[in-house]
Amino acid sequence: MAPDAIEEAIAEAQRRLGISDRDVSSSVEHFAAVVRPVCDDWGLTTERWLGGGAGMPTLAVSSADNIPGVLKISQPGVLDAAVRVMRAAAGHGYVRILAWDAPRGALLTERLGEELWTAAPTLVEQSQVVIPLLRDAWRVPLDCGSPFEGKASGLLGILTDLGPRYGTEHPEALLLAHRYVSELAASERAEVVCHGDPHPGNVLRREPGWTLIDPDGFVGERAYDLGVVLRDACGEIVLAEASEPGSGVTFLREACLQLADLADVDPERVWRWGYVERVTTGLYLRWFGHASESATFLETASKLAS
Repeated sequence: MAPDAIEEAIAEAQRRLGISDRDVSSSVEHFAAVVRPVCDDWGLTTERWLGGGAGMPTLAVSSADNIPGVLKISQPGVLDAAVRVMRAAAGHGYVRILAWDAPRGALLTERLGEELWTAAPTLVEQSQVVIPLLRDAWRVPLDCGSPFEGKASGLLGILTDLGPRYGTEHPEALLLAHRYVSELAASERAEVVCHGDPHPGNVLRREPGWTLIDPDGFVGERAYDLGVVLRDACGEIVLAEASEPGSGVTFLREACLQLADLADVDPERVWRWGYVERVTTGLYLRWFGHASESATFLETASKLAS
């Protein structure tokens, strides 16, 4: 008998619960309760669960008329802002929605191709793709996003809460992140509806180009999204530092200037958002049980701080 993709996805959700320091039991219970009824109601054939992401597993599915899609299920309310943003974008910069069930938190989107990581392994190459997509994404009207509350205050909360638990080996990184985020909080602006996490794993092939998936959809500033793009070049920093100490900082500073120039944004704000995101992402990953990935972010943050 062929494996049941839904049961495999539920098992994966339960595995993630087991390794996470964060209590995600309610999310797992909701996922397990609604995923099969949603597939039955929408006439979906499940093919496999898809890797990636820190939440519940997503499923590759096909509709009754053989249209391939991706099914994502979160607790009610979690995806509301993302759906508003993607609907407003109408396929410009963002993935297209095929079906949406708000009471069950079930979202069906078009299925896309490879992730940008595979086609553009370097930060410079990735920037050439991501910046035009963000320019499209930032055209979404402000009233479609979650109201402006200040992203910096949320990141400060992560530093304050998770830093003492998981960041004690990186005191310089925590100290610098605290300073940067405090300065950003005092001057943060409501400019656009941010994607919120435009790393290359959230940029997928849609011929003849690329498109963004999984927006957070909050009102913030453009420099924040660019900081997230800057955040993920851990491998390149490590390689640069191995060849010549200090060259990792030089590499990242140059990439920051290029990002800021492409989007017409203050490079120092991009740098600071990127640094805070590097540290808080490391702490957040550790909270979810991804110790190896967490260490990579925190170790590169320490190199940059020193």
